[in-house]
Amino acid sequence: MFLDRERFKPAAEMRLSRDRSSIRVTITDPKVCELGEAVYAWITTGGKPVRIGTCGASAGKRLLSYPGYINRSLAGRGGATPKWEALKWLNVLTEHGMLTAVVHRPEPTPTAAGLIRPYLDVERQLIRQHRPLLNRSHR
Repeated sequence: MFLDRERFKPAAEMRLSRDRSSIRVTITDPKVCELGEAVYAWITTGGKPVRIGTCGASAGKRLLSYPGYINRSLAGRGGATPKWEALKWLNVLTEHGMLTAVVHRPEPTPTAAGLIRPYLDVERQLIRQHRPLLNRSHR
């Protein structure tokens, strides 16, 4: 496992649709999905991260946005997710069967500007360490 189970909590699952041509996301822990200013990772059943990101507001809202972007691209309607990336999501789900979204909300850190939650720094460091397949930039 790449992450600390005490800090990263399972929040949602991503699976292929029945016809295997699109994806769907199901919330598994509504309480965790309420967290904001958090880091999330889509991980395989073996714990390997395939995508790491952040959410400023609700983690659940961000995680539930994935099907819209990916399925729109797969249907040829363009959007924020390039076709090649949408196809990689399908391939990863075909290979692993399911991905789990895990969420971590770092504690606020005292700074000259007051208390700041360092979720963007945590994301950047995790992307550098793990170079997930579905992160387009390795900040």
